[in-house]
Amino acid sequence: MTPSDPADVLPETAAAERLRQHLEELARERDRAHRELQEREAELARIQRIARVGGLEIDFRDGVRNIRSPEYLLVHGLSDAHVNEAYEDWISRVHPEDRERTIEHLFSVLKSGGEDYTDEYRIIRPSDGESRWIRVVAKIERDRNGRALRLVGADLDVTDQMLAQETLRESEERFRLIADSAPVPVWVTKLDRTRSFANQAYLDFLGLPFEEAIVFDWRKALHPDDLPRILQEQITGELSLKPFVLEARYRNAAGDWRWLRSESQPRWDANGKHIGFIGVAHDITSAKEAEIELRKLNESLERRILERTAQLESREAQTRAILETSHQYQMLLNQDGNLLYANETALAGIRAEAGDVVGRPFWDTPWFTETEGMPRTIQNAFATVMRGEEVKLEMQLRLPMGERYFDFAMRPLLDQHGSIVGAVPEAVDITERRRGEEALRQSQKMEAVGQLTGGVAHDFNNLLTIIRSATDFLRRRDLPDERRRRYIDAIADTVERASKLTAQLLAFARRQPLNPEVFNVGAQVDSVVQLIRPLVGVRIQIEVRIDNPDCFAVADVGQFETALINLAVNGRDAMDGEGQLTIAVRKVQTIPALRAQASRSGDFVAVSIRDTGTGISPENLDAIFEPFFTTKEVGKGTGLGLSQAFGFVKQSDGDIEVTSKPGHGATFTIYLPQAMRPADAKIAAIAGSEQASIGRGYRVLVVEDNDDVGQFSTELLEDLGYSVKRAASANAALAILSEDEFAADLVFSDVIMPGMNGVELAGVIRDRFPGLPVVLTSGYSNVLAENAHSGFELIQKPYSVEALSRTLRKAIAEQRASRP
Repeated sequence: MTPSDPADVLPETAAAERLRQHLEELARERDRAHRELQEREAELARIQRIARVGGLEIDFRDGVRNIRSPEYLLVHGLSDAHVNEAYEDWISRVHPEDRERTIEHLFSVLKSGGEDYTDEYRIIRPSDGESRWIRVVAKIERDRNGRALRLVGADLDVTDQMLAQETLRESEERFRLIADSAPVPVWVTKLDRTRSFANQAYLDFLGLPFEEAIVFDWRKALHPDDLPRILQEQITGELSLKPFVLEARYRNAAGDWRWLRSESQPRWDANGKHIGFIGVAHDITSAKEAEIELRKLNESLERRILERTAQLESREAQTRAILETSHQYQMLLNQDGNLLYANETALAGIRAEAGDVVGRPFWDTPWFTETEGMPRTIQNAFATVMRGEEVKLEMQLRLPMGERYFDFAMRPLLDQHGSIVGAVPEAVDITERRRGEEALRQSQKMEAVGQLTGGVAHDFNNLLTIIRSATDFLRRRDLPDERRRRYIDAIADTVERASKLTAQLLAFARRQPLNPEVFNVGAQVDSVVQLIRPLVGVRIQIEVRIDNPDCFAVADVGQFETALINLAVNGRDAMDGEGQLTIAVRKVQTIPALRAQASRSGDFVAVSIRDTGTGISPENLDAIFEPFFTTKEVGKGTGLGLSQAFGFVKQSDGDIEVTSKPGHGATFTIYLPQAMRPADAKIAAIAGSEQASIGRGYRVLVVEDNDDVGQFSTELLEDLGYSVKRAASANAALAILSEDEFAADLVFSDVIMPGMNGVELAGVIRDRFPGLPVVLTSGYSNVLAENAHSGFELIQKPYSVEALSRTLRKAIAEQRASRP
């Protein structure tokens, strides 16, 4: 081999040297990092010893193995030999009073599957036997199945903190004992004005337990007259962050008003931050009452001064001439509402002298004290005037001269700077004007009665003319049978028309007997439309709009149908037989103000009928519901259709509205009380026409005080085969039944009779003889209209033979069917 070239050896040596130097540098860097780690570990251990924090580890994978850090041993007072202490050693070190709870908590956390474990308990340190509070904070490592593998955490010695908390509790308890022993209310509030503490005197004043007292709204116990002032003063005092004082009346647990003087002091925390207030209240009722008595004495002196001032002012000739010659009541009040002056007209109204009323509160003077509620009204009016507003009222006052009506006004009295220094009341006696207006209204009422009487007389005279003529012809012996039947039919038809006329009059007067029931308004309108179509003719289109099909009302269905038909026929005539009639049904919550009546809120059903006719002139709008009022030609209307609709809706606790513009048609709206949908729909059995039933075998007791009517009723029933006995009064009928309660199968009684009426008789029979049916009859009865729900069968005069027989047999059949 040839020797190596020196040029090749030199680079290898240099590379080895660089490698050696690099390795040495790495070694030095490792040693430096190791020293820094040791220094940091030593520093951490020193911090842990200072903070009394010790680390611990419990391994559950192979039994229970404990590893304790040196700091842990220091905190627990253990020697280095206890670095792997047994579980039992730790348990024996836990304070006996905390041991069971601590063990249960540890195992509950291990079983729960959670990762965090915290607890506080006491230990007895073996090194010195001292009791120390330990707070443990740890994490639990678990496998996929949730089984606890290892617990790693730290123990903190929190003895000083726990002792501080105990000291604080003791301090708070001492504060409570001291506060509860105080004879005056004491409280502590937070920034949100809720109380964190209230002493026993505070609880006793309110008569509430602690939990309710600290959340009680003190404004509920504050006198209403003091509330606005106290709220303002409290806000101002709190915002100032300085001590402030409030004085007001509060109602205590016994219901007595007590004056309290409360003193509030702001509270600050250790950093100087505002955290609330502490307050104390003293009962100053006695002092306040003395102050009030002193004020009364001062007011008495002021009143004397005011009286003297009024006397001096009355000497002013020009002012006195203006005021004393006025027919108005004129007065002057100061800013407290006390009377400074009243002119002679005002004083004469109460028959008093100035000295009797000057200096007194205006509302406590004889102008108002004898009229119920008026002093409060005047006091409220004065308060309004003192805010700079003028008040105008119309009032009725009870004065020594009797009841009088006044136009009353009160305005502010201003000084030269524009400030309000009092009030000027003025009143004008309008009694004579009111009496004149009442006389005019009475005259108009009598005019309406005259129109009604004339209309009734006109229509009934026409009907009586037909009946009289027909009866005259029927007396002729040579009258052909065909004409005899025609005259009999004319009499029957005329009686039917007369019956319909009286029914319409009763409807307007709201004295018709109604049979109210709950019904579906939309369905009933659809049914009535089928009756209306042939009445209005083919050239009038009818449109029905039902906003809510589930719309129920309570009223007499028959009268409701009649009202709709009357309004539809009225619309047909207004359109001269050609146009459009729109009927709409909807629910509303208000009946508008109608005919000088205020609006009404509630649940109502509105049924509107709108036509495209000529409309109604404004001067006729207020008169269209009056009976016999009509703008139609003679013979084309009775003027009772709209009055029937008006009377029906008013008697049904509803109303009717009309809106119209000449040339643009009219809209009539019926308002009826809304009703709940009935649980079970009633299926009404419609009785078809039937022949007059034979009454043979049944006994009827007729009760009728009119001999002629009683004789006709008796003969009619006997012709039908009934056995009839008649009584001329209710007492006579009861005497017959008392003697033999089986003397009749049915009682047929008139309603209007001297003494006991028919409705009262029926009630007595129902109580004494419950198995005996009663049928009532009447042409008009205020008693019957007011007792529509009495539950008795009613047949209205005049009645046909078929209707009477059918009603009697129905009453007998229903009574027999109800027997067991």
